[in-house]
Amino acid sequence: MGRVVHYHHPEAENFSLKYSSASSADLVSRRKELDGATKLIGYPFDSPVYVLYESETETEAARDMDFDEEWLSDRIVELPHDGQVVAFRLVELLEAAVNVREADEFRLYKEFEPQKIEQALEHVSWGSPLPEVAGELMSNLILRHSLPNANHRTGIAMLQFCIESVDPDFAMPRTHLDDETWQEWVDPYIVDSKRLITVRRNNVRFQHLEELDVDLVERKDGIQIRLAEFDLDMHWRDAHATYAERHEEHCTEFARAVFERAAKEEFIDHSGPSKQGFIEYLETGLVERDFRELF
Repeated sequence: MGRVVHYHHPEAENFSLKYSSASSADLVSRRKELDGATKLIGYPFDSPVYVLYESETETEAARDMDFDEEWLSDRIVELPHDGQVVAFRLVELLEAAVNVREADEFRLYKEFEPQKIEQALEHVSWGSPLPEVAGELMSNLILRHSLPNANHRTGIAMLQFCIESVDPDFAMPRTHLDDETWQEWVDPYIVDSKRLITVRRNNVRFQHLEELDVDLVERKDGIQIRLAEFDLDMHWRDAHATYAERHEEHCTEFARAVFERAAKEEFIDHSGPSKQGFIEYLETGLVERDFRELF
């Protein structure tokens, strides 16, 4: 199995890996440099590895989050119109996901960051082939991680809306959590997406773990990252760009898989929407939609 280190603290998942060392004394010293709460774990390998975990935010139950219009308006008022429309729909999707699942089990891991939505929209090649537009939209919304949770599920929903903005009658293949097709093809895409995102944010930390002879890093959701499968030896800025590009390619591949499963291969060469066309669809084409049906 190899030497496995947890990325999230196994007993407190809002704590994530910050530093690692072969010396516990080194991490005790590092601990003094951090502002957030910390936890230290020693992994009793033949040559021990010590990991310092830090928490920058507290998790809360979704039932404690207020989704009313005043709450949302206060957070998106400074966004351009396009960003406001997407932010509004994303929060509606998050609320629907919470309603479908048990609210007590649905945790919010961070603050809502609506300014990142506009950043995501700026990185989409509007008007390019539909798989690229839909895939880049999904990818960049996930990469910017603007919502407190459910960024993958809402990203897939936005991919669906992007396709529907070109063909409102498009029938999306089922991507529900309780459906066997999820395990068959949707979940593997999300698992690989989470691997890419985690490596993108942590290549320097993971390279140090590899130097300590760690083989695998395991996330809180049981997803394991085999370090030897990723190029970690680069500046963090280069990793940020490299793995963002790989993530976009991954989500574009997912869009193509959607078309194949929907028997709509002709959409692979179809032009995607303009930004204006997509925003107009979000505003006018979803008015009567019950977003709970997506989850």
